[in-house]
Amino acid sequence: MLLLLGSCSRGYKLPVQPDRPAEPEPLTPVANVTYYGEIPCAECRVQKLTVSLFDDDSFRVKRVYVGLAGGKNNVEYDLGRWQRRGDKLVLRGSGRFPLQFRYESQSEIRLLDQLGKDIVSRLNYSLYKRDVPDFLAGPMSLTGMFSMENGKTLFVECLTGKTFSLVFERPDAEITRGYEALRSAPGKGVLATLYGRFELKASGQGKAAVESIMVQRFNSFLPGRDCRKAEKRNASLENTFWRLLSIKSFPSSLNAQAKAPYIIMKSSDGSVSGFSGCNRLGGAYTSGSARLEFKQLVTSRMACPGESMALEKAFVAALEKTASWRIRGNILELYDASSVPLMSMKVVTPQ
Repeated sequence: MLLLLGSCSRGYKLPVQPDRPAEPEPLTPVANVTYYGEIPCAECRVQKLTVSLFDDDSFRVKRVYVGLAGGKNNVEYDLGRWQRRGDKLVLRGSGRFPLQFRYESQSEIRLLDQLGKDIVSRLNYSLYKRDVPDFLAGPMSLTGMFSMENGKTLFVECLTGKTFSLVFERPDAEITRGYEALRSAPGKGVLATLYGRFELKASGQGKAAVESIMVQRFNSFLPGRDCRKAEKRNASLENTFWRLLSIKSFPSSLNAQAKAPYIIMKSSDGSVSGFSGCNRLGGAYTSGSARLEFKQLVTSRMACPGESMALEKAFVAALEKTASWRIRGNILELYDASSVPLMSMKVVTPQ
C-alpha cells in the first residue's frame, strides 16, 4: 500500500496554473492635452487632424484637408464638449454625429467611425499626444448669444456654453445699433454669428489667464432664436431650396430686389440649378463633410434693369469662390478657401 501511494505521489503533478495576464495600465482622461495625426482622406491626399482637450470639458478640433481637387487645401475648425465613456473619448460638436476615439494608451487615441465602432482598415487612424498642448486659437466661425451691458460685450458660445468677452478688430457702431434694436430688454442676448480667434490675456498676478474672442468679422444677428433652436433641426445641404440672405461683395439692400437669387443642389445627379438675380442658373457641384465646390456654372443671357445684373455678377462670383460650407439651423454659410465668409442663405418653401 505504501509502495502504491509512493508511486502515485511520485507520478502525480499539480495542475499548471496559467499565467494571469498583466493588468493593463488604467487609462484616465487627460485634459489640457493635444493629439495629432495624419489620417486617410477619401476626398484629399491626407487629413491632418488636431484634437485639443481642455480641463473645463471643452475641446477644439482642427482639420486640414491637404490636396483637394485642384491642389487646394482647406482648413476646418470645430469645438464643443468632450467626455470619457469607458475606453472611448466622445466629442460632441457641430456635427450630426459625435467624433469618437478609442484610448489605445495614454499617448495614443484611434479614430472610430460615426457610430463609435472600429474602422476596419490597415491604414493608420491614430493620433498621438504632443509634448506641448496646442491652443487652436482659430480663426473660426462661431454662433452664440450676443449681449451688451455696462460697457461690456459678451458672447455665450452655443456648442460649449462658455462665456467670452468680445474685442473687435474694427469697432462698428452698426453692430451696437443692431443689437439695441433686436434685444428684448437691456442686457438680453440675441443670437449672432461671427468670425474670430481666441486669445488668452493675463488677468492679474497669481490669477489664471482669461480667454476672450477677437472678432475679425461680425456676420449677422439671428433674432427670434437661441442656442437650442440653433442646434436643432439643421437643414440638409442637398435637395433644399436655399434663398440668398446676404452677400459680402454686394452692399445694396437685397430687399430692393423683386426676386432674390436661390439655388437647389440635387443629390440624385450632382447638379445645381436656380436663379441668379436676373437669369436662370445651372451647373454642377461636389461636396463633402465640409467641402463644397461649384463647377461649370452657366446662366441664360437675358439683360435686366437696375441692380439685378450687379447682384447676379456678385452672386455667381461668390459661388465660384466657394470652398466650404456650414449649416446652423436653417442658415447656410458659404466660405472661400481661406475660410472667409462669402454669403449666407436661408431655407424657404418655394412658392
